[in-house]
Amino acid sequence: MITLRPHHILCIQQFKGYGYNEEFVENMNNIINRIDTKKVIIKVDFDDICKKCPNLNNKICMLDNEIYSLDNKVVNLLKIPLNIPLDFKNIKKYVLENLSEQVFFDICGSCTWYKKNVCEFSNFKF
Repeated sequence: MITLRPHHILCIQQFKGYGYNEEFVENMNNIINRIDTKKVIIKVDFDDICKKCPNLNNKICMLDNEIYSLDNKVVNLLKIPLNIPLDFKNIKKYVLENLSEQVFFDICGSCTWYKKNVCEFSNFKF
């Protein structure tokens, strides 16, 4: 079972190996490589990607306000169900049905990675 914050659904689709440190990048790549074969639970809380994030302090993200805002936008705009084990292909279906370039910008437009031109709507791998 893999747990993901809602905004991480989008992040893993754009991930290019950049990260906060080597441990974070390794963990992210491990999750990306396994996600299609595991059940995934989406929750607005500390997840399996957060476990290796250097912005984490006692399981609390030092960027909480920004992160909760991203998570809430993903849940509301992409209609992602929370706290239910799903195959990742079903989660991708929610994204495909609800993600447009405008929705992508509404969710990701304020993100640091988007501002650094790491993420683009046209790069989605779904």
